[in-house]
Amino acid sequence: MSNFSTAIEHGGSIVGLTGGLGSGKSTVSRIFQSIGVPTWDADAAGRSLYTDNRDFQAWIIQHFGRSCGIWQRGELNGIDRKELAAIVFQDDDALSTLNAKVHPMVRIAFANWHEKVIQERRPSYVLRESAILFESEAHLDCKLVITVVAEKALRIERVKRRNGWSENEIEARMLQQLNDEKRIKQADFVVDNNTNSPLLQQVLELHQKIESA
Repeated sequence: MSNFSTAIEHGGSIVGLTGGLGSGKSTVSRIFQSIGVPTWDADAAGRSLYTDNRDFQAWIIQHFGRSCGIWQRGELNGIDRKELAAIVFQDDDALSTLNAKVHPMVRIAFANWHEKVIQERRPSYVLRESAILFESEAHLDCKLVITVVAEKALRIERVKRRNGWSENEIEARMLQQLNDEKRIKQADFVVDNNTNSPLLQQVLELHQKIESA
């Protein structure tokens, strides 16, 4: 497992990247990746648990009911994440139970990836992208944190186009995340991703600052 020190002797320091739903943090992550920075998506790692981890799927059914399962000939064949979301985003205790299960598993997945990247590429830093970087306390492993911000109306419109969710569904999920004001207070850098923002320029300038930090 990787040493999560913020001053790793052989490089590979962790830079956290976060932002609210629809902020465009994944777009920012792809720009960093395009200039050679190894990037890891915690949200994607979390999603893979629902499709690939049979033990986790069984745990979901046990704790949240059979309605959360995708069934084929009476056998569990996946998780209906929309049904699960309808439960946990209306019940703080249920969401806390789910997060307490998911966060350690995602943390281990990152540690394994981080160790492999350090051994193979020796980067000066890696980027850990997560919508709930602060909420999951993953920021404690990071040398620096970047938060991506955008106006709420724009974020909602982006998610509607991307996911096809209703405004009520989007609002419910946003309420489970920190607001931009709280993220900004805890972040070292802020990327503005509103309409016509110079996104590439901001990322390139940040990359130079991080490299020299």
